[in-house]
Amino acid sequence: MLSGTITPPTSWSGSLLVADGAGPERDASGGFAHGPGSAPCTPDTRFQVGSISKQVMSVVALALTERGLLQLDRPVGTWLPQLPPTFRPVTLHHLLSHTSGIGHWGDIPGLPAVLEEPPERATLVQMILDTPPVGSPGESWRYSGPGFVVVALVIEAVTGRPYGEVAADIVFTGVGMRSTSSGRYPVGDADLAVGHRDGQPISVQRTFTDIPGTGDLWTTARDLVRYVRALRGGALLTETAASRLLTPQAHLAPPAPGDDLAAVSYGYGAFLGRVLSRDAWFVPGDNPGYQSLLASFPATDTDLVILSNDVEGVQVGLHQLRRLHP
Repeated sequence: MLSGTITPPTSWSGSLLVADGAGPERDASGGFAHGPGSAPCTPDTRFQVGSISKQVMSVVALALTERGLLQLDRPVGTWLPQLPPTFRPVTLHHLLSHTSGIGHWGDIPGLPAVLEEPPERATLVQMILDTPPVGSPGESWRYSGPGFVVVALVIEAVTGRPYGEVAADIVFTGVGMRSTSSGRYPVGDADLAVGHRDGQPISVQRTFTDIPGTGDLWTTARDLVRYVRALRGGALLTETAASRLLTPQAHLAPPAPGDDLAAVSYGYGAFLGRVLSRDAWFVPGDNPGYQSLLASFPATDTDLVILSNDVEGVQVGLHQLRRLHP
C-alpha cells in the first residue's frame, strides 16, 4: 500500500506524509512555506486544514458522550434552549452526519457559497439561526458547515469553555499534537505556511479562526499522523465510540468512475469510500489558499496526509501518488 520511495511532485508546495502502522513516516514535502526563496515546507510546517476540523470536532463530541455530557439522539435544544423552534428537533447525530437539514454557507442570505471573508462570530451565528433549515432532520444528506458551528455551540454549552480549549484537552494535548491549535489566529508565526492562489499569497481573515469546523484548525502533517494513530490505538475514544465515527450514517450518490476521492457514505466527520482505488476513510479540506487531505487505509493501517498552501495542492499530490503507485 503506497509502498516504496515517494518523491515530491514538481511545481507544488506542501507537505505529503505517508505512515505505515507504527513504522517510519515517508516524507515528500516540497515547495516553500512563504513563497519562492523562503523556508521549505516540511512535515512540521503548519497549515490551515479546513474541514479536517470537522473530524476532530466529531471526536470531541463522541468523547463527551462517553463522559455522559452529551447524547447523540437528543435534540440540541436540550442544551441550547435559545434556538429557534425550527432548529430544536435537530439532534447531535443529525449535525455530525450532515443530515440536519441545515444548509451550507450559500443557503444563508448575505453569504457566498464559498466563504472568503467570514463575518464576526456573533454575527455569523445569528445569521445561521435566522435562516430556516432547507430540509427536515434525517430527510437527506446535505453538507453543512453551519451545522458544525451549532455542534461547537453545544460543546461550549455543556462544558462552559471555549471549543478550542476543550479540543486541546480532549485531543491535542494527550496525543502530543504540540503544533496544533483551534481558536487561535497564528498568522505571522515563523513555522506557518502562507496560502497561495494563482501564485499570489492569500491573506487569511482572522474571523476564520472563530468558525469551528471550518477554519479554526491549524496543524502539521506530523501532528495529523499522531492523531490518526491515537484514534486507531484507542487513546482518544473507546472502540465502540470510534466505530460509530466510521460507521456509515448516510449514503451518498455514487461517485464518478476513476475518482481519486470516491465517497460512498458519510460517518461522523469523515467520508467513507476509496482513495486512489483503495478502501479508506478520508476528510478533505478546502479554504482560500489552502487544500488538505487526511486519509486512512484500515486494511494496512496506512495513513496519508497532504497539506498544501496552494488551492490545487491535493490533486497534484494524489496525481503523483497514482503515478508512482498505480
